[in-house]
Amino acid sequence: MERIRREPYNFSENFSGNWRLFQEVLKNPETAFIYDNDGIFSDTSKEVFKRFNEKYKKYKTDAKPSDITEYNYLTRVAEAAGLGRNAIKHAEDGFYDPGLLNEAPAVYGIRRVIGATLSYYGPERNYILTSRNPEFKDVTERWFKRKFPEFLPENIIIRRSKKISGEDFKVRELRRLASENPWIVFVDDGEKFIKHALEANIKNCLVVNIPVGKVQPEFTHKRFFAFKRYPDDLQAIYPFYDAVSQVLNGCK
Repeated sequence: MERIRREPYNFSENFSGNWRLFQEVLKNPETAFIYDNDGIFSDTSKEVFKRFNEKYKKYKTDAKPSDITEYNYLTRVAEAAGLGRNAIKHAEDGFYDPGLLNEAPAVYGIRRVIGATLSYYGPERNYILTSRNPEFKDVTERWFKRKFPEFLPENIIIRRSKKISGEDFKVRELRRLASENPWIVFVDDGEKFIKHALEANIKNCLVVNIPVGKVQPEFTHKRFFAFKRYPDDLQAIYPFYDAVSQVLNGCK
């Protein structure tokens, strides 16, 4: 088996943002955490890519979440592999397959993060905010009940209608939660959701981006924080856990 060589871990190389503000907000025990699901809790891409590669094995596709460069990345992989028009059209279908969503593993490292924030802030101040389509409500709730039963079911927030875009839905809920808490920390891997949240200018909302693959945020904001994935091959979120741990351990 080929041994994976990893770059040495260095916190400062995996974090950008106002560290003093980050510490100040996280030290407040009444701060609320609002987490995205796919890419932060559910490692959906890992399962989708695995099945995609199995399905098109003869084309020698080798899609990896660590190689993601853009939204609908599998479509580009399908085009590059010379798959047929129909295969290219449906390359992303796995992300909308309830059975596959149910089988997705948890993101590597998220259990340590949620263990820390549940312990310090309490279950009532930890939320999941997902823009998944309304028809995935049941499978999403079942997944969390099985993988993270410590989450309060009422704190898993999902769209009830497709009439509102995922971006607008998240901003609406962030505004509501910001009105109920002194600070909120919104954690998402998706650039479009991050930008929308920052543009909403919610004064007591820190916006944390943990992008997947090779995607890198190209914007800054006084309340914006970016964390890289480490180890990259696992698309784990150790740098974010490290930051949370550093702050909360200092509160003990």
